[in-house]
Amino acid sequence: MKNRIFGLAGYALMLAGCSTAEDERVTLDVWAIGWEAEQLVNEGYIQRFEDANPGVTVNLQAIPWGNIYDNLLTAVASGNGPDVVQMGTSYMADFASTGAFLPLDAYVEDYPNLDPDHFFEGAVDSSIYNGELVAVPWYVETRVLFYRTDLLAEVGYPEGPDSWEALYDAATALYDRGDGLYAMTLPENDDTLPYIFAWQNGVEFETADKGVDFSDPAFVESVDFYTRFFKEDLAPLGLGLDPMQSFVDGIQPMTFEPPFRYQQLIDNYPDFDDWDTRMMPGKQNNLSVIGGSNMAIFEWTDHPEEAVKFLSFLTDRQTQIDYFTDVRVLPPRIDAWDDPALQEDERFYTYYEQLQNARAQPQVLNWNRINDEWKRSEQRITRAGADVEEEIEDFRSRIEPMIITDDGEEAN
Repeated sequence: MKNRIFGLAGYALMLAGCSTAEDERVTLDVWAIGWEAEQLVNEGYIQRFEDANPGVTVNLQAIPWGNIYDNLLTAVASGNGPDVVQMGTSYMADFASTGAFLPLDAYVEDYPNLDPDHFFEGAVDSSIYNGELVAVPWYVETRVLFYRTDLLAEVGYPEGPDSWEALYDAATALYDRGDGLYAMTLPENDDTLPYIFAWQNGVEFETADKGVDFSDPAFVESVDFYTRFFKEDLAPLGLGLDPMQSFVDGIQPMTFEPPFRYQQLIDNYPDFDDWDTRMMPGKQNNLSVIGGSNMAIFEWTDHPEEAVKFLSFLTDRQTQIDYFTDVRVLPPRIDAWDDPALQEDERFYTYYEQLQNARAQPQVLNWNRINDEWKRSEQRITRAGADVEEEIEDFRSRIEPMIITDDGEEAN
């Protein structure tokens, strides 16, 4: 009997020991977005992290871009969501302003991969809110000029145009080649290029109190310049041309493109070599936009140390190089670009040069809603022939209720 009791007691202790070991396992819930998120699983990155961190399981949910904003609103409102979340850079301010993200400054000493000094300045701008580090860049993108070397040489620009004046001059010469031939591809309903041209013209949208201001006359001048290409048919409207096929065919020999277009050209037109890239043509400067995604940790996480380790893993130099090799998105870590894999094609390396001259879209509340209103105005200018100055005035009146300063008040 005594032996039996001892055996039962020992069995109970053994079960208790198993339960304790099981309880010590940590499940890290991660929301990531789109195809790039799926590759974290498909290319083995989640497994690599788990192997390096025994006892941690990563439960990654890939959410479509079209759903993530609403999912985030629900999570923040309820205080119930994942530990780690991928954030598009353009809506960082909307969620950072709620205090929903875990500040990371205190972790940088122990996890130096999080140090902002590792990353392009423009990428860091979207990861800091009110002076606090609330996210780390994961991947970035920007726009550069693609141009047909043969056709631009014929109109006097063998290395592509480097200024607004040269861009317009080259465009008119290319258009003069004849019917059915144009100068360039421009998206007619774009929330990126108009701001790029405005920055190049000295416009500063973001105010000191985290509001936004579109009253600078230089913004009118910038929109005039941008929409001039549509009004003079240098960039056609409504033809439905595939931008890469029309580029290869010489129909539209210039275009401003993110990095996935580079890969598309390399993959789909391997024998086509009459093209090159250069940094954005400029005026006061040659800035471009820096976009992409950050990784943040929700402040309610029960596993802050494991979550920080995951961010450190994603931003490790070698992880960034490997992820570029597998997925072909741009690393935000500057030292990753020292690797030969990122330097083998000079046309691609233009993105590195441009990333050093790129800035994030204004980190202000309701920026996505403001963008939506701008795209409506842009359509009225390009499609309906609205006067630029009058339309911008109307746009400013429509967005006035959306502009919230850092004291929580609507701008006057």
